[in-house]
Amino acid sequence: MNVFSICVLAVIAVIITVMLRPKNSEIALMLGISCGVIILLFVLSQVSSVISTVNQIVAAADISTNYIAILLKVIGICLITEFAVNTCKDAGSQALANNVSLAGKIMVTITSLPLYSDILNTVLSLLGT
Repeated sequence: MNVFSICVLAVIAVIITVMLRPKNSEIALMLGISCGVIILLFVLSQVSSVISTVNQIVAAADISTNYIAILLKVIGICLITEFAVNTCKDAGSQALANNVSLAGKIMVTITSLPLYSDILNTVLSLLGT
């Protein structure tokens, strides 16, 4: 499945969802969520090639794997949060979508704390304090 197939699947699902929404909003919502899950599963199946490429870059550049792990975790949090936020918005729950978005931002900050600590230690060592 390529990007074109994903877009066609999404457009068809949206058209059917729009047609179903006035008559049966529950089925329309489930169709939208199901289509989103199918697209998400496809994209997640491609993650192994991304990880192998990142591992090659890390090996060639001699970068700490801790930094790459933090980066991948943050990207994962952002993607999953965005999916959940969009699903909540589709379901008509803007307040819940905002809360999920805030939780994602907090989790990104918490996950990145070791990186901030390393940067601060590097700056302090450069300053000689």
